[in-house]
Amino acid sequence: MPVTVLDSDSAADTIGASFRRHRPGPERELIEWFLAEMPIDIPRGCRMTVFCEPRLESGFPDLVAVLWNVRTTRVWNDARAELSRGDLRLMHYLHQLGFCHNEQLVSVFGRSVAASLGRLKSAEMIRRVGETWGPRALSYSYAVKRIIAVEAKVNEWAAALEQAALNTWFASESYVLVPRLPRGGRLMDAAKSLGIGIWTQTDQTTASLLTTRDHLPRSYASWLFNEWAWRAIREYDGGDV
Repeated sequence: MPVTVLDSDSAADTIGASFRRHRPGPERELIEWFLAEMPIDIPRGCRMTVFCEPRLESGFPDLVAVLWNVRTTRVWNDARAELSRGDLRLMHYLHQLGFCHNEQLVSVFGRSVAASLGRLKSAEMIRRVGETWGPRALSYSYAVKRIIAVEAKVNEWAAALEQAALNTWFASESYVLVPRLPRGGRLMDAAKSLGIGIWTQTDQTTASLLTTRDHLPRSYASWLFNEWAWRAIREYDGGDV
């Protein structure tokens, strides 16, 4: 199966992610409809891992769909499964800046950076040249092609847009999922100004107003989804990618 759905009932802590338990209500019914319809195309050679209310520093996005390239992960070693959130913060820092002197990394991350560097090196994600450390090619270390965040709301559009905008700190695309577009076009105009897309449920069809797509990884949380998706396959699908 190219789609794996993870939530508080199906995923243990072993992949490093935690989830909020489902809360019954109209928004949950809307998410369940979306999961049943799944209006997201999966490119050839990719899998999709869907996270239902994963815990992040910014809250619990209703749904995060991660599309990632299977072939990229086939050369990854088991050491990646041991990486912490702190390690991935360091990884994103190196991805942004390139090679950094060891002293610079200590000044930013503290003395514990040595252990993080060791784990990232064991995972074959970084390399050392003299007294500097730098990332390996992103094409080797990062398998994710799209991260699609979805916030479901029956009403309270302003709150939905606020959360959807917040989700852009890790997602390449962010959407609000609503039963139907309200009259007047105000939701559409506000979403467009924020680069947010809209999915609607109307007579069992889906209308999508495309959001802006941004390059990945956008933050260390983008790396989290990269690792969680891969670990989930190893943990729950017997490593069959």
